[in-house]
Amino acid sequence: MTEKLTPTLRPETAFRRIAAGCAAAFADHLAQVMASDDPEGPHKARVALRRFRSALTGFAPVIDPAARREMAGQARELFRALGRLRDADVLLAGCLDPTAVAGLAADADRIRSEVRAEMVSMQAADYAGALTLRLESKDWLRQDKRGKRWHRRGLPRLARRALDRAWEACLAHGTSLADLAPETRHELRKELKTLRYLSEYFAPFWPGPKQDRFLAHLRALQESLGTLNDQTLAPVPPEPAVMATLLTNAAKALKALVKDGPWWS
Repeated sequence: MTEKLTPTLRPETAFRRIAAGCAAAFADHLAQVMASDDPEGPHKARVALRRFRSALTGFAPVIDPAARREMAGQARELFRALGRLRDADVLLAGCLDPTAVAGLAADADRIRSEVRAEMVSMQAADYAGALTLRLESKDWLRQDKRGKRWHRRGLPRLARRALDRAWEACLAHGTSLADLAPETRHELRKELKTLRYLSEYFAPFWPGPKQDRFLAHLRALQESLGTLNDQTLAPVPPEPAVMATLLTNAAKALKALVKDGPWWS
């Protein structure tokens, strides 16, 4: 679900294109949530919402602040509601204790019913259409001098600013994973997702082997941190040696990522 952008696009056109792709993906996967027990439904629906929120962050200079807060808030509410089901599915999939499976499966079924009812009450099925319709207008565009200045500067400069900010947010957590508490590692993981999605949006602007290496290290780091996070949710605490190996792998990926540095500068 990577929306192809070109450097000559106007920022507002690029944002509309990204938002439309995210909205369509959310609608598809929400339908899967409502009709199927496949855990990919809530997972992919949340990915679509997070990708949209990343775009809101990256395109902030050209989006009206009040409109951005409103759109981010709507996406966040849906994301959190679906998160309960995603967590239940992860717990069930990662359970290695046969005596606990039945109970976790029952919990997942109950939460799935509750989340479906919540999606109905939140009118989630109308979300994608309403978002797309809103973005057809210009009431969400920032119309002050700063907003107009960023429109004139063009998409590549806006992209570079967005990637710089996302990279700085990741580095703000430090580069020593062993010194980070699990909660801080989780925050880093969220910042890395924003960096990854923005990198994928703007990848066509600066292609080349440096970009490929950076994205490969970034994906490896995300995967290791994701596995670490899943282990902390497990009903049975993992073996210390397992956690140590996962942390070592993540640390290697972070070191490689920092060494390569931003490919867009």
